[in-house]
Amino acid sequence: MEKVSHGYTGAGPHLSFGHTAMRSSYNAMSVFDRRSRRVSRRRRRVPDLASRPAVVPNKPYKFKRQHHWGRMILRTLIVTAIVGGIVGGFILVRALTAGDRVRIQVLGAEGRPLEGALVTTESGHDATTVEGGLARIAFEVPGTLTVSAQGYRSATYTVEQLPLQGALGLQMEPLVLQGRVTDSNGIGVVGARVTINDMSTITQEFGSFEIVEAMPGTVMVEKAAWESATAEWSGDRRRLDVKMDAFMVRGLRVEPKTAGDDALFAQILEFADESTVNALVFDTKIELGNVVHEIDGYDEPAAIGSLQPVYDVRRRLAQAKEHGLYTITRIVTWQDPYASLHRNQYAMHNSVDGDTWVTWNGLGWMDPTDRGSWEYPISLGVAACKMGFDEIQFDYVRFPSDGDINIAVYDHPEFLTPEGRVAIVGEFLTTARERINAEGCAVSADIFAIILSVRDEQGIGQKVEELSATVDAISPMVYPSHYGPGWLNFDNPNDHPAEVVGEALESGMIRMEGGALLRPWIQAFSWTTAQVREAIATAEDLNMGWLLWNQLSYYEMEWLPPDESR
Repeated sequence: MEKVSHGYTGAGPHLSFGHTAMRSSYNAMSVFDRRSRRVSRRRRRVPDLASRPAVVPNKPYKFKRQHHWGRMILRTLIVTAIVGGIVGGFILVRALTAGDRVRIQVLGAEGRPLEGALVTTESGHDATTVEGGLARIAFEVPGTLTVSAQGYRSATYTVEQLPLQGALGLQMEPLVLQGRVTDSNGIGVVGARVTINDMSTITQEFGSFEIVEAMPGTVMVEKAAWESATAEWSGDRRRLDVKMDAFMVRGLRVEPKTAGDDALFAQILEFADESTVNALVFDTKIELGNVVHEIDGYDEPAAIGSLQPVYDVRRRLAQAKEHGLYTITRIVTWQDPYASLHRNQYAMHNSVDGDTWVTWNGLGWMDPTDRGSWEYPISLGVAACKMGFDEIQFDYVRFPSDGDINIAVYDHPEFLTPEGRVAIVGEFLTTARERINAEGCAVSADIFAIILSVRDEQGIGQKVEELSATVDAISPMVYPSHYGPGWLNFDNPNDHPAEVVGEALESGMIRMEGGALLRPWIQAFSWTTAQVREAIATAEDLNMGWLLWNQLSYYEMEWLPPDESR
């Protein structure tokens, strides 16, 4: 029997079985070929079908697969994000480029983008403009858009086509309140505050005013020392004319000692109740520099020793208000012995020895050209206003005229020209008015009456044209007893009340360019009853109020015109 050899003896093809052949095949592979090694191992695990009988397995053979769950979740999230981004971007692009949504810009006054305007289409869609006056709304052309906004006339726009680029611009017409405020004589009132629905402005030349973007409603007109006035405005384009009347002051001067005496002050109140008097003029700081009542919230009078109370200001103001009286207080401005002594750096000095410059009566003066001298009288005015006075009146608001002017030394001599002196006085009063008006009080100034009748400033810095623009009222001291012989060709001007007072007031009226009231001081001394009444009647015939000056606050009922309201 022929034996089967396990060795290879012939040269032809040969089929070999067993482990020896497989081992030889394995050893022939490169051990560095990892892929080949893995294949080789798999082959070694596969049964040798040629050397074993065929066996049909009960179940098919399956390779086990390893599942990597983290990778699968990550892949799912990435796919979801990509799909969501594509869908969202598509929706956004469609929204922004939709053919039926139009970008609109509403413009208001002076081409300013108007925020808060309501845009409505004829189909009922609406949108409100935001910053930049922009809005988007569903709209197809041709069509109409209606726009409404506070302070503007509602308007409808017919749109035939849309711009190729940018927004569709719609210009609106603002509601404009235009008008003029006049007095009883038809003369424009300058400096009045006009208010409507929390919008306000100040009347300008000829009393004209304008408020843009106004809403229809009640127009309120106010000015210190004037009666308030109202008018209704419907929003139409016609000019609105408002008439207001000046508060006709008929006042008595109450000197400090009278104010401090209960019995004497009671007589003043009784006198006012039974006459046409409707105002009282008190003092806060007098010619000697004394501050004659307590001052709340301002310590300077006490610091320089000028605080010397004579009357109870709170009590007197309360009593005056109970009787319906308008209250004014007088403040002597730059003549001040106390301030010139204790605040000497702001005082005038003399060129002889450098000491404080004084009047013939030995009263020191503060330097008007030094703005450091302004704070004291203005702060007194603010404090007095806060305590309840209705009006602050500045006296001696001028350069000095009583004393040796030739030796007076000022900190700023460049202002010692007519124009410079007028500018200083005007700037002081403007500053005072701004601060005191803000507290709710009117501001007035006493001036020399001669200023009404001459064209220059008489070396004291007072000129009607400029002063009338800086205060609410001017009170010239029209005392014929102070005029010298020859004035108006009268040997004794004091004997001619109507002529002297009338000439001064009529000359001043035509020069009051700035809107202030002209309200004269009338002397209540050195005259007969008939002469006092004649002077008062002259002022009233010119529709002016008046103030009576008597050094001791002594007045007679016969001096006054009858009270026609009784």
